[in-house]
This record gives sequence, structure tokens and C-alpha cells, in this order.
Amino acid sequence: MRNKEKSRLQPFPSGRSRSSLTRLAKGFSCFGGVALAIAGVSGSAFAQATSGTAVYGTAAPEQRYAPPPGQDYLNPRQAASENYNPLGVRVGSFLLFPTLELDEAYQDNIYATQSNRVGSFVQNVNPGLQLRSQWGQHALNFYARGAFGFYSADATQNYQDVNAGFDGRYDISPNSNFYGGAAYTRAHYFPGSPNAVVGAFPVSVYNQYTTNVGYFQQFGRFRARLDGQMDAYDYLNNGQGVNQGFSNNSDLNRVEWRQALRIGYEFLPGYEIWTRGAFNQRRYQNNPDSSGLFRNSSGFEVVGGVAVLVSTITSFEVFAGYIQQDYVDAAFPSVQVPTFGLTGYWSPIREVLVKPFVRRTIDESSLSNSAAYINTAGGLDVNYAFRPNIRLDGHADYTVANYLSSNNGGQPSRYDQYWTFRAGVMYQPTPNFFVGPTYQFVHRTSNQFGLDYDANTIMLRLGAQL
Repeated sequence: MRNKEKSRLQPFPSGRSRSSLTRLAKGFSCFGGVALAIAGVSGSAFAQATSGTAVYGTAAPEQRYAPPPGQDYLNPRQAASENYNPLGVRVGSFLLFPTLELDEAYQDNIYATQSNRVGSFVQNVNPGLQLRSQWGQHALNFYARGAFGFYSADATQNYQDVNAGFDGRYDISPNSNFYGGAAYTRAHYFPGSPNAVVGAFPVSVYNQYTTNVGYFQQFGRFRARLDGQMDAYDYLNNGQGVNQGFSNNSDLNRVEWRQALRIGYEFLPGYEIWTRGAFNQRRYQNNPDSSGLFRNSSGFEVVGGVAVLVSTITSFEVFAGYIQQDYVDAAFPSVQVPTFGLTGYWSPIREVLVKPFVRRTIDESSLSNSAAYINTAGGLDVNYAFRPNIRLDGHADYTVANYLSSNNGGQPSRYDQYWTFRAGVMYQPTPNFFVGPTYQFVHRTSNQFGLDYDANTIMLRLGAQL
């Protein structure tokens, strides 16, 4: 649920490494806020939960794939015939990319329970629209995505997730720009995710309103980015409360603010060292909540890292630092932990793209006796272009959700571990259609009785795109 800033390297053409890294930093400035924050709903059928655990239903963040093999040796006409990327529809100076995906799935444990497992067929409908500007200067993008799921065994698990918004950049000069965006998201907690009630219980649905604005400036080899973001959460009542060990949904309504400054220095072409400082304020609507606790808090982080652009499809960023979150209520201990992260794109051969990630954040908890949990996750995505129109995908991740309770002196109480494995094949008979199977396995172990579970999902995906 939390929308932490996740730095993400974007490969650019080689041979102009310094200007490429400059555009890399600008890309972070334009799309590092709203665009990453609202990546929870799009056209794919599986999603990364906040815990890092892949869960079945909505979409994964935007994927980047290695170029089809052998195209370096094709003439333009041959290369075009093997290009299976959507071309879009020209709308003035914009390109429109519509998509529609229809999935049929079977999940053998829809409530994510240790015993009394219930299986169900699930039908997914995932429409989407993206409108991208094609200007030589400035940028403006609009998007609307949906993820609608229908369970044959229990209609209370049905969901209607949507995400719509825009992001853009106004170029003042080649070395400076303003950027920003806004988005609306309707989403829910999947059973088995950290903030979801265990068992046959209606899903928790919330509305999220996000806006961000920022400024980017380069001074020679130095570059700076100043930005701010606001997220407002409004939860719908589903009957959960202290009887289930969770806060009432109305107690989770809040507004979160974040301000950050990042400064970097390119000491060699394609190599940048940087540091970032950030503050946040989390303000809840109900003070105290139904349990008599005040959940308001403020925090900060200080991190430093290195960004490296090796080639067009190989790049990475690694960072480490310190984060702290302080709570108004003395019942909630301050959270003070080291933080770290890694994002990267590595192509050992042209047909393979490997995308590792590591991250640690302090996320809000919906447990009635816990204000937050330390979320530590690491994993790997692998894409293999077997043919220009056949792609093999693999994913694995490991996540720890370490809750800090209000009644045991700040020592971890509930401690959950997640393992997720996913594999799939995608076949495109034409650039406008795709079809393929996907399998996913999720396993959770917990130090709390009755919270362990396994879940298997098999799915057939069918989609169209322009």
C-alpha cells in the first residue's frame, strides 16, 4: 500500500553516456513520483503487493524487455517485420495505446488460509488506455487502467480496481525542468497480503488520491531534484475491526506528505554518485482511533547511492542509508533502522534481460496493535526472448514483514516471511494479439498461529493491443 520512492534506471542509447545519464536523471524527476506510485493497476494479471509478495489479480509495474534476438543484423524492412511492440494510434501529436486483456484463472486458496482451503475459478477483465505525447520538447501522458475480478466461489472477493491520471514535464532549458502529475486509484488488499484480514472476509477497498510536483536542475556535472508528493487514503467499510485483530477501516483514513531533495555528481561518463534526504508526515483522520491510539507520525530518511549506465540495456542503481519514523502516541515505539535498495537491468546476452531488486521501507500497518512494519524485500525478474514473438518470463522474490507492536516495548511481535515464484510464456501471433499461460506459487510463514499458507494460481491470458 505504501508508495515509497523507488529509483529505477532507464537504458538510453549508448555512445553519449553523459547526456544519457542526464536524461536518466530527468526521467527520474518526471516519472519518479506519481508514475511509480500508481503502478498497481494495469494490463497484466499479477501484481507486486506492498510486501513484495506477488499476488493474483492486478498488474505488475511497467516491464522492460531485451530487444528481439538477431535484429542487429536485419535491414530496416526485416527488422520491422519482427517488431511485435504495439505501434499505437496517432491522435494529433499524441500516440494512443489501447489494450484489453481477458484472463481465466484457477486459484486453489482464495482466502489464503492454512486449513479449510477454498478454490475458485476467477475471470479477469483488464482494459487500459495510454495517451503519450510525441513532442520534441516537454512531455504529457494520460492513462486509465482497470482490473476487474470475478470469483465463481465467493462474490465477496470480487474487485473493481481502477487507476487514472496524468504525468508531465515542462522543459525550461536543456538542463532544467518542472514535472508533476496526479492520479486517482481504487484498489484493495488481496487475501494473504500484510494488511488483509485472514479468512473468508470481504476484501478491504480504498480510494487513493495522489499528486506530486518537482523541479530538476543540472549544473555541469552536478544535478539536483527537489520534489514533493501527497497521498490521501479513504477506506470503505467492510466490517473488519478489533475482533479480527485489525483497525476499523475508517481508522485508516489519512493523508501522507513527502518532501525530498536529491543531489548527484557524475564523476565519470555514465557513473553518478548521489545522496537524498527526505521528510514525511502521516496524518490520520481519527485521533484517537477505535482502540484509543494516536497513529500520527513523522519521519525522515538519509541515503546515498551510485547509478551506473553501462550500455543501452545494462544499468543499475544501488543505495543505502538510514530511516526513522516517530509516533505521537508513546505506545508506538520509534522505528530506527538502516535502509537499502537496488534496481537494475542486466543483459548477459541479447535475448535475456535480468532485473534484480532489493528494497526496505517502513510501511503503515492495519493491525490494531501495530502502527508499522519493516518491509524488506528482494527478488529477480528474468525475460528471455526465445523468438521475436515468444517470450519466457520468470520471477522470484523473498519478503519479510516485521511488525512493531504497541504492547511489548518495541520488539517485533508478528513476523511474516513470503516466498513467491512465477513463470509464464507469452506468444504473439501478430503485434496486436497475445496469449499465454502463467503459473504462480506463494508461500507465507508466520510466528503467529494459523497464519501460514500456500496458494497456487494457474492462468491463461488473452489480450489485444494497438
